[in-house]
Amino acid sequence: MAIKRCQCLLVIMSLLGLFSCAKSTLHKPEGARGSEQARASKSLPNDPTMGAPDYHRAALINVELGLGYLAQGQVARAKTKLTHAVKLAPKISETHSAMAYFLEMIGELKDAEREHKKAVGLSGQGAVYNNYGAFLCRRGRLKEADQAFHSAIEDKEYARTAEVYENAGLCALKWPDDSKATEYLTTAVRQDPNRSSAFLELAALSLKQEKFGEAKEWLNRYQAVAEQNARSLWLGIAVSKGLKDENGATSQAIMLKNLFEDSPEYQLYLKSRKS
Repeated sequence: MAIKRCQCLLVIMSLLGLFSCAKSTLHKPEGARGSEQARASKSLPNDPTMGAPDYHRAALINVELGLGYLAQGQVARAKTKLTHAVKLAPKISETHSAMAYFLEMIGELKDAEREHKKAVGLSGQGAVYNNYGAFLCRRGRLKEADQAFHSAIEDKEYARTAEVYENAGLCALKWPDDSKATEYLTTAVRQDPNRSSAFLELAALSLKQEKFGEAKEWLNRYQAVAEQNARSLWLGIAVSKGLKDENGATSQAIMLKNLFEDSPEYQLYLKSRKS
């Protein structure tokens, strides 16, 4: 949640995930902690011997449940849990980021942006700006998204800057700004060598410039951390042809047909053979 390049931000990973924009690549709002779902369905403790209710933790549990229901397509239950989370803890950014994601998924974009702005107002943390940047990128507001990603990067305590750089790079591809995208994506893989979406896009950018050897290196690094998919095989065919490696092109074409015959990439391959 690529965004489909920035859908980089639509795959729900975990409560420590983020809005993914990218194929990927921009995911679901990050920030909630823990996985105590068994306690989420119960009321907050009111026994004096148990101490004061922990509204913050209860809200995060409801966030986790709500986003889980949303991933399963249970929209009404998701709304109930997320609304309850906001009521329990209206002054923490996680509840508003989660509600923003929910509202975006059901098409309430103005309300989603309102919730993102509330989250930003409550916290200047990198996670909140990363979520907001992914949202803006999916809406095609690319300059504003870039500014939000920069704000995320400026949070020196934020540990997931590689993900921010990847999101920013995938978003830059939509401008399009190949130079900026290359800079961001290269930084992403330098900080985290497991950014598979970044490797694929760097391979595509190198291929576009007819830097076939460089493109092959990026594909090799992709294959070291991720399984082949239709896009990686399609890029591999083009790179092999650029390198005059007909055997490599043929073997990858066979894999593309056997594994992803219904993919758009395989249809592109068939068209390329006819041209």
